[in-house]
Amino acid sequence: MNNRPFNNQGLKVPRPAGRPRQSGIPWSLLALVLVLHVAVGIFLSVFSPPYWVWPLAFGGTLIQAFALAGPKALSALQGFRIILARAVTCLGTALSVVALAIAVGFGGTNDIDSIRFTQTGMAIFGINLGVLLLTAICSVLIAYIGDRLLFKMGRVRGGLIILSFCFLGMFMGGALGLAIAS
Repeated sequence: MNNRPFNNQGLKVPRPAGRPRQSGIPWSLLALVLVLHVAVGIFLSVFSPPYWVWPLAFGGTLIQAFALAGPKALSALQGFRIILARAVTCLGTALSVVALAIAVGFGGTNDIDSIRFTQTGMAIFGINLGVLLLTAICSVLIAYIGDRLLFKMGRVRGGLIILSFCFLGMFMGGALGLAIAS
């Protein structure tokens, strides 16, 4: 009599030596998301902007984390749902950009005599370009990680994992920014 289960169920297949076990969660990319959102939190707190920029940033991050509109996720959708997913992601990114731009806009000097047009203009251009690049990198990274987690864990669990790392980074950056500002 054969004691093997039907369809090889219950059999343990040995893993090849030298290959590490993969958990399905891209920890290194999530660590990068954490670091980038620490930078976002620093920008949101170090210049002492109004309190309402934080809900804008949190809302934008929340929308991006649950839209998960990466290329693989969009390929599973059809028609109007693709356009809707892209529009929701753009809304989340826009909220994050507006929050960071407003926060950075509160940095400056009270000494109007020390302001030089070319130096100040280049500084403002560089800072705003940095804010746009930071937000773009965060958005692309969230979409990429979302693609990797979406098919393994589903939209809700994958979005919650990404969102927890984003919010943790923003809180850590906010605390660090307050320490720097005081």
